Amino acid sequence: MNIVIYTLILLSLIVSSQCFAMLPPLRQIDAFKVITLEGEDIPWILGWKLEELSLAAMVDGVMEPIPFQIDEYNTGGAIYFDNWHIPMAGKPELIDATDKLLFLFKDAGARRDPRAPYDGEMVAEIVTHDRGVDRFVYLVRGSRLRADEQYVRYSSDIGLVETDFYSLRYNTDNHLKWDDFTYINYVGERPLDSLKLRLNTGIVTSVTKTELNNDQIIALPTNEIIGPIRTTTQLELNLYLFGVSIMQMSMQIHHYPNSIMFDVRGVIPELRRRLMVDPTLTMSVDANRLLGAATYTSAWPDHPAVVDGVVDENEKQMIEAGLDPANNWIWVTSKRKLDILAFVDYLGDFNEPMSLLYEDNLERDDPPEVFPGQMPNVGYGIDAFPMSGFFGLVVSMFISDGFKGDPQQFASDIRTLPDLEVRPL
Repeated sequence: MNIVIYTLILLSLIVSSQCFAMLPPLRQIDAFKVITLEGEDIPWILGWKLEELSLAAMVDGVMEPIPFQIDEYNTGGAIYFDNWHIPMAGKPELIDATDKLLFLFKDAGARRDPRAPYDGEMVAEIVTHDRGVDRFVYLVRGSRLRADEQYVRYSSDIGLVETDFYSLRYNTDNHLKWDDFTYINYVGERPLDSLKLRLNTGIVTSVTKTELNNDQIIALPTNEIIGPIRTTTQLELNLYLFGVSIMQMSMQIHHYPNSIMFDVRGVIPELRRRLMVDPTLTMSVDANRLLGAATYTSAWPDHPAVVDGVVDENEKQMIEAGLDPANNWIWVTSKRKLDILAFVDYLGDFNEPMSLLYEDNLERDDPPEVFPGQMPNVGYGIDAFPMSGFFGLVVSMFISDGFKGDPQQFASDIRTLPDLEVRPL
């Protein structure tokens, strides 16, 4: 009898392993996508304790815990921090409709054999439907098992973020300044010099323009949430003029395994706004001598701008073509195993005109920066501001060894998530 039972168990494991092996590999562009479910997607678990829940999936034919995190949100739609002035949307430490459950697409596996043993109670089967293939993740209650993998590592003491793809060290006195950026597979010295913010405005009158840069626009961290899928830093963003803060905003920086998102939000007081005449804002990344690198945009996808230290006629036409707020991707390929694909998303009713910032200059010094030259300096211009009210945008940077194919296609693919279905168990 023992031999029969052993044989049945062995056959079950073999079948499970074969089912797992039959799953086709994910495309490189899909593997590290972050899959997000809101609490309202799993209504039967609302009110449960966060600490009771975990995720598991079939790994090589065996049920294993996988990395996950659950983030609580505030009433403004951003991640909640208990020392920030926006209240939590639900109740602390309990699953609410607005809480978000995160895991990586690559960690979903084959469908679980009901006979496969696992610690805890299976409460939901999460199914991803993508390109004709179903992959499965299981929500578990009361399991003692947790995955050890940390896809994002963060040291708040030195402002260092590390993933398996990149590392970024922020200046501890201002997180809008980068002390170092490294991409694991990049061929060459430090590829990215600095993040640049520039606010150009008249003060009371448009006769005299004033430019505020990263020396006067300062973001200081107030708290962080360190998770295996995403690390989020809450910052207080201040714009200083003559040493006096003229505007204060909320900024959250989200770090994922192969992407970074900067979420900036605030309410512009009408009186402060009236002090600024015809303000414009630019946000860009200044690269370090990426000679031969090519830049494509959503409005100029067929004739890349090539970095050589001089803005030629093609580059002038690309700048003139500008960007549409509704379709504004920018792709920079170094051709040395580092590509960056960027997007801007406006939040709320903010929907102001947008332009392209592009510089290709061998020597021009534009501090604060580490390396002279703008080769290239690429980003977005926000060309107008409302007279008062809410201001909000998210800048996203996706990083890769190299994106392949038609940029119009992969720019869409990288932000297209699989269809999800959640089934109670």
